[in-house]
Amino acid sequence: MCGIAGLIDPAMSPDALRQAVARMNRVIEHRGPDDEGCFVEAGVGLGMRRLSVIDVAGGQQPLTNETGDVHVVCNGEIYNFVELRRRLQQQGHRFTSGSDAEVIAHLYEQHGEGCLEHLRGMFALALWDGRRRRLLLARDRLGKKPLFYAHHGRRLWFGSEMKSLLAENAQLNRPDYRWLGHYLQFAYLHQPHTIYRDIQRLPGGHYGVFDATSGEFRIQPYWTVRFESDDVQPAEAWVEQLDRALAEAVRVRLHSEVPLGVFLSGGLDSSAVVAYASEAGLRPLKTFTIGFDRREWDESQDAEVIAKHFGTEHHLLRLNESELATGFADTLDAIVRHCDEPFGDASAIPTYHVARLARQHVTVILSGDGGDELFAGYSSYRGALFAQAYRRRVPYWLGRHLLPGAVQSASRLLPTRQRYSALRVAKVLRDSALPLVAAYRDKTSIWSAARLQSLLTPDVLAETEYLGEQYLPADHWQVLCSDRDLVSRLTEIDVQSYMQDDILVKVDRMSMAHALEVRSPLLDHHVVELAARMPTPMKIRGRQGKHVLREVLRRRLPPRALNKGKQGFSVPLRDWFRGRLEPFVHDTLDSHLPADVFRRDVVQRTLEEHRRGVVDHANRIWLLLSFASWHRQYVAEDANRSSRDVTRAATEVNSCGS
Repeated sequence: MCGIAGLIDPAMSPDALRQAVARMNRVIEHRGPDDEGCFVEAGVGLGMRRLSVIDVAGGQQPLTNETGDVHVVCNGEIYNFVELRRRLQQQGHRFTSGSDAEVIAHLYEQHGEGCLEHLRGMFALALWDGRRRRLLLARDRLGKKPLFYAHHGRRLWFGSEMKSLLAENAQLNRPDYRWLGHYLQFAYLHQPHTIYRDIQRLPGGHYGVFDATSGEFRIQPYWTVRFESDDVQPAEAWVEQLDRALAEAVRVRLHSEVPLGVFLSGGLDSSAVVAYASEAGLRPLKTFTIGFDRREWDESQDAEVIAKHFGTEHHLLRLNESELATGFADTLDAIVRHCDEPFGDASAIPTYHVARLARQHVTVILSGDGGDELFAGYSSYRGALFAQAYRRRVPYWLGRHLLPGAVQSASRLLPTRQRYSALRVAKVLRDSALPLVAAYRDKTSIWSAARLQSLLTPDVLAETEYLGEQYLPADHWQVLCSDRDLVSRLTEIDVQSYMQDDILVKVDRMSMAHALEVRSPLLDHHVVELAARMPTPMKIRGRQGKHVLREVLRRRLPPRALNKGKQGFSVPLRDWFRGRLEPFVHDTLDSHLPADVFRRDVVQRTLEEHRRGVVDHANRIWLLLSFASWHRQYVAEDANRSSRDVTRAATEVNSCGS
């Protein structure tokens, strides 16, 4: 696991390129504290920071082929490198290290860009082909490892984090508010967009080829997955296939020359990873859990059940709510600083802390990310099926108004607790009568399009995409409006967007903030392709999702774990923003939320409604706080601040060599 960075600039001398790469490397040292390296030739510089995991002693990057005209830097792990290496050696290739990344250089010699189809792993790579004078950039199929770029004429900058690009060219920090509507509605920015006008992210499953002679940069996909149910196979066959796929996905991710552990929340997905890791013989099996002193947020007892069942070396960090709130401002700034742009998922807070805990004991860790999206674990999928049946059986006027109104009226006769339940039922009935597109918009929006019309200033509103009929990217519209199975459509959109642009961004940035490598067996592309073909009844049975996963784990886990429902992984923002953090919220948004972007009267009204308990605006406030933190750190404190900081830091770094 590493961080990579580099640039192509025909006008720069080799010395200038070497200094530029050193600056770009310096600001991502947290991703790779063990080593650094760079390659420089006329107009080209590749750099990397290394977290040593495979071939600790001899796997320094950049790596090259036998003739020295192909050079590669790679962030991530290639899990099938042993079999690829063996095959390449049989074809006459000679290796100089035991690194998994070296296979990429030789595989490229054999297959060109087609080499990507042979790689099983998580990776972001840059490969310089000296004979053809071109650069290959690529990300793994699911986009687990990040890669950003900026292209201007015959110049190209790239890096694992945007701060590398900003360190070399401070002018790249121009904000781009066209995609602000997407951030405020979904809480993340949809690839390839970023908050910067001149920086983009290479989408997962894509590669780009930059011709250093002409300056042409073309990007295209090499892998995509379509969720389409296949009802041919019997249930037992699906269970058997998933069992084999998960066992193999976990096994190949246990190769490491440094200590390795497992994130254990106590939920089904992380428990599955522990079960298969135990069967594969991982010893000692170290597990890591976050606990909360507030009962409704705490899953530590469930995690302890699994830890005892498998006899793991279990580590628990119990987060004190008061201490979390006290350190909230610093944690918020750290999250934004590691994302280089506003990030709207508040579960980054506990993720940041559990990664710090794990890094005290291990360098590599396995997680259960992906299970909810692949196997329909979210309640929203079951709700969608209910809504679909409701629309078919109940006329719109009856379902939208009469039935919900009757339930709401009847709720006045009920005791308080039952009244709240009845009101929730009324809301479910009302929402379920909406057409699919409208229901999806209302379900997924944090700041609705209607609220954004008043929140954003007229100039920004006129520029913003993804409002009204433009609510979703075109490819998501096509999926949502197709005639395929409903749950297949929704899970495909979540895998393409929410998982890649939110979940995996959170996991990568919060773990790499502590130089911790996270591997996700459930997101092995063979598992994903299998899940994409599974019919919905294999995923949802009655009131439970992940049916097929429960069947696979039935003989492996205790009943308590098998029957456990989905529990959120977050912090009590609603209460904090009404209580101890209220002064901080007001001060931050007053001082650092730009008035040329947001209307202050609407922001103040939002805060007041939340304080009085009229509406729960906690998630909306978090989005504003994250934006304010980003604006203060990256925009308001002068675009040259980052450049000055990294220039000062670079004077402490020796030349990275050629």
